[in-house]
Amino acid sequence: MREALRPPIRSPSLGRQKVVLAIAFFVIAAVSLLAFVSIQRLITASGRVEHTQNILVETNHFLSDLKDVENGGRSYFLTGDDRFLSIQRRGIANVRATSARLRKLQDSAELERRLDRLFALAERRIESSRQLVALRTMPGDARRSVAIGTSVMEQAKREAEAIIADQTETYGRDRRSLERQARLTSLALAIGVVLCLSAIAWLFRVREQEAERRRQLEEELRALNLALEDRIQQRTSEVKKARDLLNAVVENLPDMVLLKEPSGEGFRYVLVNAAGERLLGRDRQEILGKTEFDLYPPDEATAVLDANKAVADSGQPRVFNDRRITTPGGARTVETRMVPIATGNGSRPLILAIVRDVTSAKALEDQLRQLQRMDAIGRLTGGVAHDFNNLLAIIHGNSELLRARLDEGSEEAEMADDVIGAAARGAGLVRRLLAFARMQHLEAEAVDLNARLPDVLGLLQRALGENIRIQVRTCEGLWLAHIDPTQVDDALVNLAINARHAMPGGGTLIIETQNVHLDDDYASHHVEVSPGDYVMLAVSDTGSGMSEEVIARAFEPFFTTKEEGQGTGLGLSQVFGWVKQSGGHVKIYSELGHGTTVKLYLPRSQGSGTGPSREPDSVIPTGDETILVVEDNPSVRKTVIRQLHDLGYQTIEAENGTRAIDLVAGGARFDLLLTDVVMPGGMTGYDLVDRLRSDRLGLKVLLTSGYTELAVGQNQPVKRDPLLSKPYRKQDLGRAVRSALDDQVGTAATGSS
Repeated sequence: MREALRPPIRSPSLGRQKVVLAIAFFVIAAVSLLAFVSIQRLITASGRVEHTQNILVETNHFLSDLKDVENGGRSYFLTGDDRFLSIQRRGIANVRATSARLRKLQDSAELERRLDRLFALAERRIESSRQLVALRTMPGDARRSVAIGTSVMEQAKREAEAIIADQTETYGRDRRSLERQARLTSLALAIGVVLCLSAIAWLFRVREQEAERRRQLEEELRALNLALEDRIQQRTSEVKKARDLLNAVVENLPDMVLLKEPSGEGFRYVLVNAAGERLLGRDRQEILGKTEFDLYPPDEATAVLDANKAVADSGQPRVFNDRRITTPGGARTVETRMVPIATGNGSRPLILAIVRDVTSAKALEDQLRQLQRMDAIGRLTGGVAHDFNNLLAIIHGNSELLRARLDEGSEEAEMADDVIGAAARGAGLVRRLLAFARMQHLEAEAVDLNARLPDVLGLLQRALGENIRIQVRTCEGLWLAHIDPTQVDDALVNLAINARHAMPGGGTLIIETQNVHLDDDYASHHVEVSPGDYVMLAVSDTGSGMSEEVIARAFEPFFTTKEEGQGTGLGLSQVFGWVKQSGGHVKIYSELGHGTTVKLYLPRSQGSGTGPSREPDSVIPTGDETILVVEDNPSVRKTVIRQLHDLGYQTIEAENGTRAIDLVAGGARFDLLLTDVVMPGGMTGYDLVDRLRSDRLGLKVLLTSGYTELAVGQNQPVKRDPLLSKPYRKQDLGRAVRSALDDQVGTAATGSS
């Protein structure tokens, strides 16, 4: 009805419109072609100007870099300062790089020849500069080298200046050509614009006649738009809910989530969650918009960038394990999963990175692996030491018996003394090995470390020398430690000797005591620690410190950083074994150049007591009683019997517990049972003692072993009977036997353990 009432729209005839449109199209096409040709010429001329300008710039860079080579080499020769050597090397690298860029820019045979001459002169200048550097340490004609370098440099300058002059002239010609072309292009565009405006003016008249019809279409479109807006609003609400849900999930993930977009040669962070803020130690606004080089040290940033590029180029997800990143809170070990996300426009994809902090897990894994390794080494060491004990017992015992039959001062007596001394040193070595393997015999008691330290300080000062000062910091109200007191002295001496080697120029040794409670959190980070109260004994030095690699191997037997012949590598391993066997914990803190602290966490005790007394080595008790010797190793058994006979005792021998029981059942009479703890056949020394004591309550016993830990594992009290550790000297055997016969239990645990 509205169409019927609206007056008709008058418009030119269809043929006339077509003619005018054709003319307008022709004019626009002609103007566009003219403009295109003019612009292409303008672009070509501009390119020539830019190319010439690049040659000039690179030539000047080349000449400047060559001067750096000359100045760096000459300054290093005159001063010997390595910074000038770095300038020379950087200049050489820049010369080579600029040469490569100039090669790409050469566009004529003449320029190529000139560049060849320039590059040849540059190489000669580089060689002369290197020769001048070499003359710093190798005598030669420095003046001639400087003269040659200066001459070559002057030739290079002249050649470079010739190239610059030629290119400057070319630049001027190209510049004038560019200006002429710009004027022609402007004129052509002006004419085209006038023609286009005339055609557009007529087309506007035609457009007015179509405006009414468009208004009708706009009303219809408006109605469609309203319906479409309702649908879009509904979909937008659904998308917002999904986005909020996704954001909540990402924000509450325990792992760091990053989204990066390509930015130049690198990637720029566009999303990070709360876990990322915590891991990187930065606020979100400090991360977004930044690149890897803004957040990490250069080497780490390069590694992350290479990983991003590899994932983006391959288009496949990848997982990177055990990557280290440096944050304000320290170095962290992370596991990263990178996923490329295509943008759909053909450009480089986004990178979604999910980063998990595995620092604590890796630390616990490394601790467990180290403990397993140390345990395996300890088992192997203990086995070797056990067998070596028997060998030393044979060597030492027979040597002493042989020595007693030789004339004093004879060459044979001296040889026997050497063998006895070597066996004693071997016993000391075995003692340390057993300490590491946690198989030594310990006489643990309640010890006040504060009261014991003054007795050790004099020995430490003599061992350290006058250039090392000792400071002692004790804790008031220090708890008693449940340990073997003699082992404390050995540990302090070993730690002090290590500290002395770390301070060859002198320094300070600090000994501290403190009451410490190791809680569940500490134990969760140290798998071998049981939570509870400990007495801490710390030894610190101001020496050179240890690297992480040295700390990781510090407790291994025979590992040492000292020069050959200056240490056995058993000092720290002995300390480690003793503390572990005592139920304690050892921790090393060290930084290169800042010193080392070794902390011994010793188990707390509420008891008190004193250590066993010992007779002087010169007094060897004897007797005439009968001793039942039970030893599975024939050579060791024979040596023990010889030593006992030499001390005046009578002996009965048995190779195992079963044979000993048979002898007793057959009526054998004896005053003391001397038995090894660990024997084949399933019956230990403790089992033998229990069997014999069931019929003989007053049985006197002396145990011998190198595997005290295994004996303890049989649920038998270690202190029920005295124990003599292998290998032992004849005087040790004599005192132990006499003490056991006289029921002086406390004095029998002597010898090497």
